[in-house]
Amino acid sequence: MAAATKKQIQLIYVIAAKCGLVERGNKQDNLHCLVYQLTEKESISELTEEQAAAVISRLKNEEAAADEKAKAFISEAQIKKIFGLMYELAALSPSDAKVKDRLCGIIHKELGIKVNPRTDIFKGFSERQGAALIEALKRYIRQAKKKGKANGYKQA
Repeated sequence: MAAATKKQIQLIYVIAAKCGLVERGNKQDNLHCLVYQLTEKESISELTEEQAAAVISRLKNEEAAADEKAKAFISEAQIKKIFGLMYELAALSPSDAKVKDRLCGIIHKELGIKVNPRTDIFKGFSERQGAALIEALKRYIRQAKKKGKANGYKQA
């Protein structure tokens, strides 16, 4: 049986790193545990081409599962938080625009996503995008509070 190729070994480490399985300098990290579980080999350099192919296949499945988890949809709690922050921003920094229209503008500016305020604006949003939007809104609120203090506004 032929030893695993250099390309196979590199691919194993690349995919495992994306999945968060690699700890530098630790020969008993999650990657090595997985390799041992599949092949009963303690070192990746001991793998055959067939064993390396099996490990790569398993890691690709792990990577796909991690990608699916990352694509989780925005939660109701995040949506409530976003609107709560938007109303706080509206109180600190009044605007002629409706809260929902203003939110759509912020989504476009911060996330680069054009949304129609007359539809479900969060349709297809990921959990990560929701978190990024919440952080952006918190930043807007901090800026509005600083601007308000500079203009003599006192917070309750």
